[in-house]
Amino acid sequence: MYRALVSGVTGHLGQELAKQLVAAGVEVHGLTRQDLAFLKSRSAPVRFHIIDGSTEGLIATVREARPDVVFHLAALARREHQVADIMPFVEANVLFGTQLLEAMRHCECRRLVVAGSYLQHFNTNHYRAFNLYAATKQALEDIIAFYVDAFRLSAIRLTLSDIYSERDTRPKLMTHVATAWSNRTPLKLQGEEAWIDPIHVEDAAAASLHAAHLLESEFVAGGVFVQYSVSSGHDVNATELVRLFEQIGGGQIPIQRGTGRPSDRKIVPWRGEMLPGWSPKIDLQQGIARIVAQRRR
Repeated sequence: MYRALVSGVTGHLGQELAKQLVAAGVEVHGLTRQDLAFLKSRSAPVRFHIIDGSTEGLIATVREARPDVVFHLAALARREHQVADIMPFVEANVLFGTQLLEAMRHCECRRLVVAGSYLQHFNTNHYRAFNLYAATKQALEDIIAFYVDAFRLSAIRLTLSDIYSERDTRPKLMTHVATAWSNRTPLKLQGEEAWIDPIHVEDAAAASLHAAHLLESEFVAGGVFVQYSVSSGHDVNATELVRLFEQIGGGQIPIQRGTGRPSDRKIVPWRGEMLPGWSPKIDLQQGIARIVAQRRR
């Protein structure tokens, strides 16, 4: 692998993947809609390409980048959608991915690693969407299956769990607990606690890179689309996270439990067959220790 193209390169996982690709000697091209002046401050030496939303423009960009593999990480995610989200969800999660596949076809790039979500498996080992985000992710995967079959692409979907790191600022359970610990403020929980399967972003990026090597070695043949899980193998809830932060960082985190109406759509982390040849290197205790150290600076 000499050149890689990454969508979602400015996101939490995309930035770490770009860093690991560069460290491996890969020329990294990133697709973005952001201002290039802002992107020049990024640490990893990535060649950014501004996309204009057109299929023709994306084909020209992919032809210029000449990637050996495409990592499709870009997506719009929201637990509950609003009326105004319909167009953005379809454009970000279905249209853009389809345009990227068409660009790969025209530029004869035949290896794809795509990020999936366990929300596509709502209380079943088969497909059942937990929300509109998961439904649009699955819609793109049906289109990927067509391109794989018709144009002999080889593709791996990585079913990702709850990615976190000491640099993550997204409003998620891990960051909420970390903020409550560092600020010594109560952690507010509404209703029944959710379970998560936390995986450090460095491990998730390493899994993506390993998947690309599997494609390069023809472990997955042309015309084949396979799915593997990227998971810690263990689920935790907020109470367990609080206990670990208290043990590792010291102090106490008060919990305020609300009396919100229980949701009729609860989900537990789903994991299928693990990515062959990969395993996480950073366990939850190590990951929390990193968060504690970062917030003490």
